[in-house]
Amino acid sequence: MSRAFQSLVLAGVLALFSTVAFSSTIIEKPINFSDYKGKWVVISYWATWCSICMGEIPELNAFYKAHTNDVVMFGFNYDDDGNLSKHIQQSGVAFPTLRHDPKGHFKLGRIRGLPTMLIIGPDGGLKHVLTGSQSRQDIENALR
Repeated sequence: MSRAFQSLVLAGVLALFSTVAFSSTIIEKPINFSDYKGKWVVISYWATWCSICMGEIPELNAFYKAHTNDVVMFGFNYDDDGNLSKHIQQSGVAFPTLRHDPKGHFKLGRIRGLPTMLIIGPDGGLKHVLTGSQSRQDIENALR
């Protein structure tokens, strides 16, 4: 096999893995929180224009990957809804992103700043509203 062909194959494999690593599912329908009773739910509000949010994404991805079996995690993006896939790709978000803002379910008013994170307990009730940048450890602490 030629060196050029090997390089081309390697580049293709790396491109595939980089796309998979940062691909996020877009949840098109409003979610039913009763479907998640018995599990913790984390919802992160973010935007690509928010530099703090962008700095937080690697920590959120690490949390999501470490807790996929015991915590349900979603994001909600405040950018232009028509470009949601582009914003997800641009930011590297690995966790599912909601198309519909879930704050009304918890009777929350306006989200006053980004990033903001909602922590919903296994009983379905809102336990914490965290504002500002959160680390993986901060989120784990909030779940205790």
